[in-house]
Amino acid sequence: MSSFDKNLRQLRQDRHLSQTELAALLKISRSSISMYERGEREPDFETLNTIADFFHIDMNTLLGHAPADSEPPKIQENVSFDDMNLLLARNGKKLTPEQKQDLIRTLLAED
Repeated sequence: MSSFDKNLRQLRQDRHLSQTELAALLKISRSSISMYERGEREPDFETLNTIADFFHIDMNTLLGHAPADSEPPKIQENVSFDDMNLLLARNGKKLTPEQKQDLIRTLLAED
């Protein structure tokens, strides 16, 4: 089994979901979940993103890819929006639209 197969099965089992329940929640077939967990098939990008979002993890974690560095980057004074997105993604954080607006207002605020 690849890391994705194991990770998907473990995430599903940790949440006490059957393959049928997970499939219904993700709006995909139960047979797809079964094939993913047996390593017979891999999801497309959109489905992979849906699965990662459902479990509140990033796709690299779902795929079993270890981050290049285990420590999150330190916030510097001149951090870019791209750096902020990377930091949030590495830590599995999702912002609501309101939180994004608050963050933008904070970043653009005059001292």
